[in-house]
Amino acid sequence: MRDMLKRIVLVIFVLLLLTAISGFFYMQKHPLEGNKAGNILNFSGKSAK
Repeated sequence: MRDMLKRIVLVIFVLLLLTAISGFFYMQKHPLEGNKAGNILNFSGKSAK
């Protein structure tokens, strides 16, 4: 019973890790959609043109 629980937790952890890695690489190729309007936000949140 305890081995099965460890295996389930390990599988869930590996799936979360793969999801995070694939999401990271997806965001490298496809940045957030808000930049399509041509606005670049600086760190203060104001729109720089």
